[in-house]
Amino acid sequence: MNISIWNEDFWLPENTTWNDFNELNKNGVQVPHIHDLIYVYPLAGLLYLTRVFFEYYIAQPLGRFLGIHDSQSTPQKLPPKSNHLKSLDKNKRVKRRARVSPLGKFSESTWRFTFYLCIFLYGAIILKDKLWLWDTRHCWLNHPNHPLTSDVYWYYMIELAFYWSLVFSQFIDVKRKDFWEMFIHHIATICLLSFSYIVNFVRVGTLVLVVHDCGDFWLEFAKMAKYARAQRLCDTMFVIFAVVWFITRLCYYPYKVLYTTTFEEAAILGLYPAYYVFNGLLILLQILHYFWFYLICQVAISAFKAGKVKKDERSDSEDSDDEQAIADDDLDKDK
Repeated sequence: MNISIWNEDFWLPENTTWNDFNELNKNGVQVPHIHDLIYVYPLAGLLYLTRVFFEYYIAQPLGRFLGIHDSQSTPQKLPPKSNHLKSLDKNKRVKRRARVSPLGKFSESTWRFTFYLCIFLYGAIILKDKLWLWDTRHCWLNHPNHPLTSDVYWYYMIELAFYWSLVFSQFIDVKRKDFWEMFIHHIATICLLSFSYIVNFVRVGTLVLVVHDCGDFWLEFAKMAKYARAQRLCDTMFVIFAVVWFITRLCYYPYKVLYTTTFEEAAILGLYPAYYVFNGLLILLQILHYFWFYLICQVAISAFKAGKVKKDERSDSEDSDDEQAIADDDLDKDK
C-alpha cells in the first residue's frame, strides 16, 4: 500500500494501523481490502449492459403496452415567420424535444425503479438483524475488528458499481436541471463508499446506503405513472415519495447517521484527519438533500395550485422546460 497516499496517521484512528488489518486477515477474520475495489469497474460495465437489455426487452415493451409512444405525438405549432428570432428559438426547443421520447424516459425510470427497489429490499433484509442498525455505537465499538460478511460485501460492491455507472451514463441519459448537483452527489457518494470500505467503516456506510435507497424508487414510480398518463397514481406516489424523503433524509439521516459519525465516532475512536474528510462529505450530501427538498416543495406547490403533479423539478430539464415554454407561447396566442 502506497504510504504517501494511504498514510495511516491520516486515514486511521489513533492506535490503529494497516498492520492490524493484515493481522485480522491472517487470523481468519475477513476485513475489507483496497484491492477489492478493482472488481467494481467490470461490475459497473455489467450493470450498464444489464440496463441496456432491461430497457430494450422489458421496459420498452411494457411502455408500449401502456400506450406510451416512441416519439412526441403532439404536433408543434410554429410562431409567425415575422418573428425570426422567436422562430429559431422555438425550433431549437422542438429539436431538443425530439431527442428523448416519452418511451425513452419511461424506460430509464423503469430501470431505476427496479434497481432502487431491489437494492433497498436487499439492504433492508441483510440489515434487519445487524446490531448497528438499532444501536449506532456498534459502528465504532471494537474497530477495526469488524468482520466483513459476504452479504455486506456484495451490498457495497453493487452500490459502488451502480454509482460508477451513473457517473458515465448521466452524460447520455435524460438531461436534468440538477445535472451538476447529481454529478457532485455521485462523486461524493463514491468517495464516501470507497473511503468507508477501505478503513472498514462499512457498518455506517450501509446505513447511509439504505437511507438513500428507500425513497428513490417512489419517485421513479411516480415518473413512470406520469409518462403512462396515470395522473392520480402519479400524484399518490409523489406524495409518498415526499413524505419518505422528509423522514429519511431530513430527519433520520441528520439525527441518526450524522450524529453517530460526528459525536459517537469522536467519543469512541477520537479525532483524526480523515474524520473531517468523512464528515465533510456526509454534510455535503445533507446540503444536497436540502436543495432537492426545496425542488420537491416547488413541485408540491405547483401541484396544489394546478390540482396535479405537472412535472418533476429534478428531472427532464430541457424537455420539460421546452414543453412548458411552447405551451406558454400557445396560451399567449390564444389570448
